[in-house]
Amino acid sequence: MKQQWGPLLIVTVLLLVPLAWPQTGAGDASQSGAGDWGQQTASASPQSGSGDTSQSGAESGQQPASEGPQPVFTHPEDRPPLALLSEVTANSYLNLGLGLTTAWDSNAGTFAYRPYSAAWFIVSPSLEVRQTRPTLTWYVGAAGGFTTATNAGYYNTANPTARAGLLYQINAHWQLNVRDSYLYSYDPFQRYLTYSSAPTFNQPNPTIYVPLTTTESNYGNIDLTYQINGRDSITWSGAESFQRYLHSAYSAYDLYSYAGGSYYQHRISARLAVGGGYTFTALDFGHGTSRSGISLVQIFASYQLGPHMYVSGWAGPEYTATKNLVPILCLPSGCFIELFHNTAWDDAFGGSFGWQGQRNAINLTFYKAVSDGGILLGVVRLYQFNGNFLRQLSPRWSFNGSLQYGNNTGYSTAFNARHLNSFIANAGLVRQVTPRVTASLLYFRYYETQKNLIGAFAPKWIDNRIQFTLQYGWGHSLGR
Repeated sequence: MKQQWGPLLIVTVLLLVPLAWPQTGAGDASQSGAGDWGQQTASASPQSGSGDTSQSGAESGQQPASEGPQPVFTHPEDRPPLALLSEVTANSYLNLGLGLTTAWDSNAGTFAYRPYSAAWFIVSPSLEVRQTRPTLTWYVGAAGGFTTATNAGYYNTANPTARAGLLYQINAHWQLNVRDSYLYSYDPFQRYLTYSSAPTFNQPNPTIYVPLTTTESNYGNIDLTYQINGRDSITWSGAESFQRYLHSAYSAYDLYSYAGGSYYQHRISARLAVGGGYTFTALDFGHGTSRSGISLVQIFASYQLGPHMYVSGWAGPEYTATKNLVPILCLPSGCFIELFHNTAWDDAFGGSFGWQGQRNAINLTFYKAVSDGGILLGVVRLYQFNGNFLRQLSPRWSFNGSLQYGNNTGYSTAFNARHLNSFIANAGLVRQVTPRVTASLLYFRYYETQKNLIGAFAPKWIDNRIQFTLQYGWGHSLGR
């Protein structure tokens, strides 16, 4: 088992869990304020609550349904949105990036017996190829993150990621949007930790080999939208994801998720849109140890209050059915297992508010739902709030801050005693040094409490992090 699994697993998997249904709305601002994919990768580390290491995502704003067709054409250089099916010059583009991050944590061991500080060094190169054509845009990208620390006994971690997607305007009414992202985390220099002690009569070779855990995760999403007319559209969505451990006892807590749904949206006016839909999500924890099916029926509405302000909300009932294999009595020869079935109705709701001025921007999102709480929490009743603020101080300087609160409570029989309550805040300055170089200085504050989480010993974790990042980006047109 890896020494530093806690921050990566608990902070980024358990806290930053998305809702269980596929979504295609516009995403929230990045918690760390990084503007591109390379920067987000650079800021992620085993102790960082801002990096998205699981789903790509994390990814998106908590919009309940698709917003209909998306702009197909985006110019690779200045990226102004263009209308669907308009004339545009075909173009291929290459983006290269390199991020260098150094960070210090006052308490790097999440929920550990003995707190300790650590300094981190992170290198994260990235590469993306994107092509834009009159009815199709596609991209393929990869990034590599390498993390090391100063404290004794810490292992090095490589976090290569890959992503791909396409947006295809089939004809005037049909549009297809497909995207996928994958993360693989491992130690490139060693696969085992070796512990040796003095030989004894009963143990002449007291050497223990502990395999280091390799983690991997994937998230894929597909949307097919039919634009009936200028006001009505129907979207069919599907999603799959997995988070799993390799070469570790924690593989018993692997998670697989599948979801599908359909949404109808009607635009009453240029400002007001309403709709409704249905989503079903299937979750499998521990290779059948706990299985859940979540059905959600919802209605939603969005209203443009003014040129720079919008509000949206959704609500609906949820029906959750779970099947759990719970050990009753364990002996050396095996365990007696009892099968439990649970069904329950619950309410789900959420909303978002956004405002953008000439120099300031605010985004607020909240929701309550039955959701995937990660490998160690299973299905949870989740309350979550996100707030982001951005201010452009000058043409080159900007300030950003964010707050995030999450309350996860186990919902099924196998996990109902587990609880995670988390609060994360960060604030920082970003400087555009040159058109290609960006520097950022960020401060993070973590406050988390837990009950009955596997591998978590202390009931409370408090950490302060200071992080400095230099990000270089280079782009070049490859022609048509």
